[in-house]
Amino acid sequence: MKELSPKRNKTDENSRFWQKVNLIAEIAVLCRAKPPVRETFEEVLGLIDRILPFDGASLFLLDRKKERLSEAASHKEKVELLSFLTINRGDGLVGWTAMNKKAVLLSERNAGGNFDPEVDFATVMSVPMFIEDDILGVLNLGGCRAGAFAEKDVKLMTVVADQFAIAIERQLYQKEIETKNLALKEAHKNLRKAQKNIVAAEKMKAVVELAASVNHEINNPLAVIVGNIQCLYMEREILNQKMLSRLKRIESAAMQINDVNNKLLKINSLVSESYLESDNSKMLNLDKSSAEKQ
Repeated sequence: MKELSPKRNKTDENSRFWQKVNLIAEIAVLCRAKPPVRETFEEVLGLIDRILPFDGASLFLLDRKKERLSEAASHKEKVELLSFLTINRGDGLVGWTAMNKKAVLLSERNAGGNFDPEVDFATVMSVPMFIEDDILGVLNLGGCRAGAFAEKDVKLMTVVADQFAIAIERQLYQKEIETKNLALKEAHKNLRKAQKNIVAAEKMKAVVELAASVNHEINNPLAVIVGNIQCLYMEREILNQKMLSRLKRIESAAMQINDVNNKLLKINSLVSESYLESDNSKMLNLDKSSAEKQ
């Protein structure tokens, strides 16, 4: 069998290196383009599988409210060891990795007596994900054969995990900004509504006070007018039919004024309508403004 030349080997090695670099870049692009949800993280784990093939992978992220690391996504099979133990802010191997802040490689788990090839991974790698010195998550990879991952793979996944963590942090930060922006818009909307209600309430108060004042001022002279009309009715013998007719018209007009005056005290809303269309003048519609609310 003809051996490949050193030059050919070097070319293939460079090609694989740049392929991995491009895949790492794809992870960053994917995280920028999509929200920080399980489906996005599963896609990222699929890209990691192309960088370093595995038989199972799980991503555990820190829930800042609960201060606990919990599964955010898995690809192929879930990778979790000793989940019945609680260590620091995570369970089993995840908690151990987060607490010690360094990657763990278990390359020959099949050597133990309790190993079950049907459900267990012979090789497990656990890599912490940091933002500065704060733990963000843990990435677990599993391989079915012993020695599926080597120390060089740990170094590679440490780089990938760092880039993945930065991309996730950017996603979460962007989502937080969007949430706060929505909250600010809603608060601004409620504030404007409250301001309008306050202005409307102040207008209503001013109109009611004015109506009460006008009612009081009109009632006094109106009472004099109606009272004198009633007195004149009592002296019909000195009045001719023409004068009686005029008195009735005066009384009818006075009663109309009285009706308007009573409506002023019943105002419960401000309903305006056009008065002079030429200059967009408005006037209060007393009938609608004083109508009982249904």
